[in-house]
Amino acid sequence: FILPRHIRKDAMNAMCGRVACPSAVLGTSTRTSSAMLKRSSSANLRGKSGRGKLLLVRALDGPESSSPTMDYQGALKFLGLSESASSDDMVRAKNKMRSRYQDQEEELKTVESAYDVVLMASLMKRSQGQVSDNRVKYADVVSPGAAVKQKLPPWVRDLGNKLPPRPAYESPDSETLTQSGIALGVLAALVLAQGCSQPPGADDPPGLQLSLALLGSVWLLRKKDLSLGRSISLAVLGLTVGSVVGGAIQGWLRVDIVPLGPLSSPSAVVSEFSLAGIFAATAFLF
Repeated sequence: FILPRHIRKDAMNAMCGRVACPSAVLGTSTRTSSAMLKRSSSANLRGKSGRGKLLLVRALDGPESSSPTMDYQGALKFLGLSESASSDDMVRAKNKMRSRYQDQEEELKTVESAYDVVLMASLMKRSQGQVSDNRVKYADVVSPGAAVKQKLPPWVRDLGNKLPPRPAYESPDSETLTQSGIALGVLAALVLAQGCSQPPGADDPPGLQLSLALLGSVWLLRKKDLSLGRSISLAVLGLTVGSVVGGAIQGWLRVDIVPLGPLSSPSAVVSEFSLAGIFAATAFLF
């Protein structure tokens, strides 16, 4: 199966932290490593079986690591992950916890330990064929889309590779859900109050509220370790989708002709759905 490059790197780092890593051993002390391997081989050959068992040697120049350990369920709970979390979810959770405890050495050790436990358990499940996510592809399986892409001219394939990745869904954490819900709820109340205060026939779009909502959305998306461009794109996407839905609802209601109580502002109706779209993009997309 194909794993992302950063996951393969993290997996090798995790394994090299527990057993002797050939490249690290050769790079630090060739003589010491050779002597230890010779002694290990001799001891192995003097064993009762005499059939060349594999002996793993822990070769560390310093004292053993004092990083805290935890079980699988404890690691999932600490990182806020479920058992079906993807590799991207694991990396985002680790980076979020590292940013939270960036000045606390012991807590950072706990974060790395929990990430190693979850990562190695995920790799073990995949190696045993226990992966239920049908998005996981194996090296000898070519999807229909990939087969079509291989037939395209090189310049078309290069153009497609330069396009930004499509938005993906994730379950929001409680912190993001609370912050975005409170902020956008207050802005939605201000939009509604402004729309109800306008006399029939007058329509002053709530541009300030929408601008604040976009800025807040970009800030919250950046906390998910997304790039600035990606955060802006997702916030604008939520605004656009919400505005389209709001325009369709307003075309059906026509509050400018038949007011909903004191509400007779079409822009207020559209803006309410725009804020809902921004909230959905902030909480559920990455």
